[in-house]
Parts: sequence; C-alpha cells; structure tokens
Amino acid sequence: MPQLKMKSKKKAPSQQKVKQGHKLVWLTVILIAIPCVLVGYVLITSMEQQNEPVVGNRFHSQDINPKITQDQLDQIQNSLSEIGGIESVTVNLKSATLRVHLNISDDASQDQINAIVDEAYNRIDAILPIDTYFTNHEDGKMYDLEVDGYNFLVDESHPQESQIYIKVTKTGAGNRVTDYLTQAKDQELVDQIVR
Repeated sequence: MPQLKMKSKKKAPSQQKVKQGHKLVWLTVILIAIPCVLVGYVLITSMEQQNEPVVGNRFHSQDINPKITQDQLDQIQNSLSEIGGIESVTVNLKSATLRVHLNISDDASQDQINAIVDEAYNRIDAILPIDTYFTNHEDGKMYDLEVDGYNFLVDESHPQESQIYIKVTKTGAGNRVTDYLTQAKDQELVDQIVR
C-alpha cells in the first residue's frame, strides 16, 4: 500500500483576540467599592461624634416672646398652693409647655375638682395672660398650657374606679379644651371592647 504522505502545513500563529473580561472585573469592583466607601465614611464620622449631644432649637427668634420667667413660675406655684382642697402643686416649663399638676384631696368630687382646675386656670391667666403667652400670633409660636387635676394616683389603696382626672389644655394654635380622662367619651364603644 502506498503510503500517502501528508504534508503538514505549518500553521501560521493566529492572532488572538484580546479578551474584554478584565475590564468588566474592574468596572464591577469600582461599582461595588463606591457605595462601600460612602457607607464606611458615614459610619466612621457618626462614630466619632457619638458622645456629643445633638443641639438645636426648634423655635425661631420671634417665637415664645415674651418669655416666661422663673419668678412668674414661682408666683403661679404660690398662688395655686393657696387654693383650698389642693394637697400639692407641681409647675414645670419644658419644651414650651407649661404643665401644672394639682393633687387634690382624695375625697373630692368631680364637681369640686372641676371647680379647682377652673380656679387654677383663672389664676394662671391673671399672672400670665392667655392671649399674650398661650396664643400664637402672626410672627411666631407661643407656649402651650396643661392643667391637670386629680384626686389620687391609682395604687393598691386607691382603686381605678374611684379616680377622677381632669385635664385642661390650651395650645398656642387652639382653644381651651377640658378632658375628663377617667370617663369614656364613647361608652358604647367601651362596652363593645370590654366584655
């Protein structure tokens, strides 16, 4: 059998195409690194400022003008302490809200507590006029007023059923509102909920 000789052609090296894979890898790394760097920066800067309080003022220069002074708060405390039937009075002014808590004698009726709370409101009005201190004007916000009157706080010796709690609220933007916190506003709804 004759042998066929195959001539092997020498293949010329073919030019290899440059792969684009490394460009995609770098693009992906950059796209992932940018948010990681931003989140890391936020975390590091917030950790550095962790022991410092956040300071600010929610009121503008025209707000709460005129200001309530400590002398006026003392006058209110003394005046309200003179009302008959009150065991203790606490007055505090925090975050532009004047809060007055009247602990009235345990045997006081709802009518008596209501009259005492009204008297306290009128005495506060005599020292700090409601229209001046507790009503907003065009230029800015003013104080809010809360007057709480209760015969006792609920504990083992004072049942919740006998508690009377009345709250008079006057916001700078609103009118005077009297709430009887120990009475249901909608008794039918309460009866449906409590079975």
